[in-house]
Amino acid sequence: MTVRCAEVALLAPLPRPLTYLLPDDLAMQVQPGMRVKVPLGRRSAVGVVLAVTDDCSLPRLKPVDEVLDELPLLNEKLLEFIRRASAYYVHPLGLALKTALPAGLGSLQSAPKIKQTKVYCRTAQQLELRGAMQRQVLDYIEQHQPVDLAVLREQFSSPYSVLQRLESLDLIRYDVQETARDPFVGLNVSADLPQVLTTEQASAVDAISAATAEQAFVPFLLHGVTGSGKTEVYLQSIQAVLAAGNQALVLVPEIALTPQLVARFRARFEAQQRRVGVLHSGMSAAERYDMWRAIVRDGRDTGEGDGVDIVIGARSAVFAPLSRLGIIVVDEEHDDSYKQSEGFRYQGRDLALMRGQMEKVPVVLGSATPALTSYRRAQQGALRCLPLPQRIGDRTLPQVELVDMRTATVEGGLSEPLIEAIDERLQRGEQSLLLLNRRGFSPYLLCGDCGGSYRCPNCDITLTWHRQVAQLRCHYCDYMQPPKDCCPQCGGAAMEPEGMGTERLAAELQQRFPGARIARMDRDTTSAKGAQQALVSKMEARQVDILVGTQMVAKGHDFAAVTLVGILDADATLNFPDFRAAERSFSLLAQVAGRAGRGELQGAVIVQTYAPDNPVLSCAVDHDYHTFAEQELPMRQMLLYPPYGYLVNLLISGLDRKSVENCAEQLAGMLDGTAGVEVLGPAACPLFRLRNRYRMQILLKSETRPPLRQLLAGAAQWRKNFPATVSLAIDVDPVDMM
Repeated sequence: MTVRCAEVALLAPLPRPLTYLLPDDLAMQVQPGMRVKVPLGRRSAVGVVLAVTDDCSLPRLKPVDEVLDELPLLNEKLLEFIRRASAYYVHPLGLALKTALPAGLGSLQSAPKIKQTKVYCRTAQQLELRGAMQRQVLDYIEQHQPVDLAVLREQFSSPYSVLQRLESLDLIRYDVQETARDPFVGLNVSADLPQVLTTEQASAVDAISAATAEQAFVPFLLHGVTGSGKTEVYLQSIQAVLAAGNQALVLVPEIALTPQLVARFRARFEAQQRRVGVLHSGMSAAERYDMWRAIVRDGRDTGEGDGVDIVIGARSAVFAPLSRLGIIVVDEEHDDSYKQSEGFRYQGRDLALMRGQMEKVPVVLGSATPALTSYRRAQQGALRCLPLPQRIGDRTLPQVELVDMRTATVEGGLSEPLIEAIDERLQRGEQSLLLLNRRGFSPYLLCGDCGGSYRCPNCDITLTWHRQVAQLRCHYCDYMQPPKDCCPQCGGAAMEPEGMGTERLAAELQQRFPGARIARMDRDTTSAKGAQQALVSKMEARQVDILVGTQMVAKGHDFAAVTLVGILDADATLNFPDFRAAERSFSLLAQVAGRAGRGELQGAVIVQTYAPDNPVLSCAVDHDYHTFAEQELPMRQMLLYPPYGYLVNLLISGLDRKSVENCAEQLAGMLDGTAGVEVLGPAACPLFRLRNRYRMQILLKSETRPPLRQLLAGAAQWRKNFPATVSLAIDVDPVDMM
């Protein structure tokens, strides 16, 4: 007798999949990629089926309790992709699968669904109806059937008693259907036609289209200055992919970029009856589930609409279950937001390359300031470089001026040249954009008597003062408290805000330019759903004169009327204790400078700095990425940092400081002396205590990858030597080591 069983990866931190028996009533229903409910000890758990075996000889297997899906949520290619990603980042497969699936599908609760009630006329013959309202409602249903119940509620006051009467007379019937949520409800776009390409754009589209036609994995680096038309290259390359019957995946680094890019794609493709879908954490769990299911169904004849042709989303969209994938685009590929900082610490850009290689499709990495690792790979020929050295329409890059803050006249954090430039734009009806990469009113409140300040009780950091809500906040653990009337250390009453954040800058600008329309773009003002899109729409409609924001304003926005960009505190990121500090600073400056002069008018950039001779700033002034890269790469090579070496960061954390320090010392001693691997540390993290946990780190460095992979093969044993109160996180190819 054939016994069927299933290999199941439980969505839990287990080291390996488990095998379960398939009962006869479920044996033919279960497929790889489906979720199942299974027993685990004395409780039930959710898992994903990895494989089904016809002949199973293992004794005493527990049976699968229930199948939770009608169709596989993950196809076999995607399952194998997640397997590889899990192995590369040394993360349990079940938790990797849980990360890949939409939020809410990792529990035993039923998937979120909504119902839609439609009303139909049952017969054309009408009885003698007593009330005029009954006849009006019935006539309306006859003319517009099927009619949503919600629409009837809007058209007629108190329709329920009328509908009950019509139903009792057998004149109408109800049909209750499950319906999907529309993430674009109320967001209309106008049709957009392909633009005439420049010579460089046409060459890029031709190269990408040739690779898609061959169905071959070819990694491209689309290196184009800001405003050079990279998005148009994406659009026209994807057009060829759709014409061949395939699908496209477009990744963006931040949710904030999604609405504007989605609008461009919808304007281009919805007129062609192509459906654009979105996947990101800013959507509700129900919306993500609906979108995921629409992608999975892929236009099957299920009565639930057409499939999705293009998926746009943040890093987690790299796991989208596209079955006819034809191209992957990674926009702003340099951005650190592609790296997941907790849990499954994957790098979305690198996984896009891995998936493209597995599915044999081209991958396009686009940026004006590529990551130095990508730039080096292009130099070595591992990426095919497609340059776009000029802005479209022969528009010039903005003029950049450095203001030496050591000698400048400064009022309220603004230098005299910047104040004059803003005033000129206001008089001409143009827009200005100011970058200050620090939110809140001020970084801290300082006691003028003793120098004391308010500190977070859970983290080694001062609390940021948010004046508008009268709260001191920790931006790491979200701890909040109102300020007291006196200093927490000496009891003095001389607590004053020190430094400047976006809230304070906006207030200073409003005081200096009382007639200006000023808006802020930071996490405080864009946390509500739709707030980001509303702000972008106001900028596009020229309802804002001055936009103040954190690094969110630097990422991909295209505002034609912005002719001035001001950068405050440009030196802040240069002084970070990180070997990537120069790269991050150049990228941020170049990207935000690129927001100026994207329309017909010439743009200008004013950078306030205390280090005007810094070579990073000099390269940013000249928009000279290549010189910056050639200056920075030799220093990386000397120290064997990426792209000339490979890193793994081991993060040891726990509630007890002594236990954490002992475990870190023990692990470092165990790893020391490994051939081909340099062990740095243990050392306290720059933020030693975070969310009430003490943190130590050990950095592993190697010139080649194999010694690190061999070392990580024994990671399961490392954890066994730790007490339950101490955890170990493995961060392969780390980005943030704070």
